[in-house]
Amino acid sequence: MEDEHRPAIPSDFSREVFNMLDDLDQHLYFRWDLTADEVTLHEPLPHRFRELPVHLSHASTQFWTERLIHPEDRPILHAYLHSIFRLGGAKITERTRKASAKLRVRHHRGSYLWAEVHIITFFEDGVPIVAYGNMRSIQAEKLWQKRMQAKADRDSLTGLLRKDAAIHQMQNCIEGFLPGRDHAALLLIDADGFKAINDNFGHLFGDGVLAEMGRTIRGHFRMTDIKGRVGGDEFLVLLRNTQDIDGIQRHLGRLLTALHHNYQSGGRTLPFSISIGVSLYPEHGTSYHDLFAHADRALYEAKSRGKNQSCIYSPKFFQAAAVTNSRDPESTIDLQMKAFEDNMAEFVLQLFYETNSPEATINYAMSLLGRLYNLDRIVIARCDAKTGRYHDAFEWLGPDGGTLTGPEYTRMARERRRMILDDAHPTPYGVISICENTEDLEPRHAKTAYFFGLKAYAYGIIPHGAETMGCIGVECTHPMQIRKELLRSLNLFSVLLGNILLPQDSGLALQRRLALLTDVLNHLPVPCCVIDNTTKEIIFANERAHAQGFHDLNAPGLRKTLLHEHTKDGHELLMVVKDTVALSYL
Repeated sequence: MEDEHRPAIPSDFSREVFNMLDDLDQHLYFRWDLTADEVTLHEPLPHRFRELPVHLSHASTQFWTERLIHPEDRPILHAYLHSIFRLGGAKITERTRKASAKLRVRHHRGSYLWAEVHIITFFEDGVPIVAYGNMRSIQAEKLWQKRMQAKADRDSLTGLLRKDAAIHQMQNCIEGFLPGRDHAALLLIDADGFKAINDNFGHLFGDGVLAEMGRTIRGHFRMTDIKGRVGGDEFLVLLRNTQDIDGIQRHLGRLLTALHHNYQSGGRTLPFSISIGVSLYPEHGTSYHDLFAHADRALYEAKSRGKNQSCIYSPKFFQAAAVTNSRDPESTIDLQMKAFEDNMAEFVLQLFYETNSPEATINYAMSLLGRLYNLDRIVIARCDAKTGRYHDAFEWLGPDGGTLTGPEYTRMARERRRMILDDAHPTPYGVISICENTEDLEPRHAKTAYFFGLKAYAYGIIPHGAETMGCIGVECTHPMQIRKELLRSLNLFSVLLGNILLPQDSGLALQRRLALLTDVLNHLPVPCCVIDNTTKEIIFANERAHAQGFHDLNAPGLRKTLLHEHTKDGHELLMVVKDTVALSYL
């Protein structure tokens, strides 16, 4: 008898099912009389929207005056009203029109709640009569997105903001400053001797050094200061509400001391320190671009004075006067810029001879080229001889440049490369593709150029005999005139890359990868051997294997015990052993 009074379980969607689902989502329904401009909310109101007035007269005005919609979202409402009333446009012929939006509505105590709104507007003879809509809270979704964005904005190694996030926050902060009231300092921090540590101690050790830099920088600045990692070993900090120069210098002195170390590994000792360039708001600029450029200039001045020190920007670092067009002769970087401009080939070859590092030579030459022509990005891409695909191998970024990473960039990167390289043609400066203003490109490329913020570029093919090794490109986020001097520099650099620097780089890169693999295997807590699959010879044994008595690894008896007749076709066999018994094969 009791079962007879229980409601039947629905076999399909019914009004009851829809109502139950609707209750879970807490939809708010409303009717907007567009002729009388009155909005009525359908009661009972969901709990999340209980603070909203049930009836609004002169609704389109009250949305503004009563701040029922967040000020930043008011353009959404304006666009809706403009579309249904067709102000200055053609008469609407359809009977209904649908629209959706995500905006913030007033919740309680002046706070706002993210909501998703759907609305259907009914017309009579082209005139909007009434609109029906619903609204549901998406606050939880937005908060989750915000948390995910905050996580994505953080550099996992150092815990600081990533480059794009740091620059975005700094730009917003600086734009809100008032020159007569606010004071701030922009710090550009660069590691001294990091490359030597990376090359000699391995990338894992280098990552530990960068992580320690991140922890130290976080600990030396306030929560309100903006701190970011903007390059491999380059960091940026915006100190807010500070104008005490002596206090800033004392603070920088403590940071220099905290990051001055002698790192040791494998019996070797290498020094490590940092250099800091500083620019001040508003004395040295009132925009992020100007402050970064001056902090960058101060950083190179600090390095030219011997590193492990800080330097606050002074106008004498730049050209003393436009009419003389002369540089400070006491500045090392200015002398290098002059030598680079006068004879790039000689400068690059000398730099290569002194460093014996193609990677260091390429990176430094790119930085000089970028500063010489005021560029925003320089990229060197290698071409895979088998697939014909390009991949970025080196990159230099100016203050407005941005690294093309992330899924949203990856999806369009191939189209971007095609847009540029399909226009490459022989010129007196080699095979090159030039665009001084991307707005002049064919309409089919407009979306790609807009997506990447690309306004001007010049890309040259890197030749290696009759083959193409890749390409080198320079880019700007604003239209610019591509001068002959830039094209000559681009052509000369591409020849040096194709014939001297990149062929050497590929061999050194392989050596570095082998050294890194050896270092990883030597740090395994168990004996490990690498066996050639063809000859079954043990071609490598880690330090733990030698320490536990595997002195003659190729002795017949030991090899037979280790191998256990296991093989893997086509690959060298990596075997982890314990007490001459194989634990795993990789």
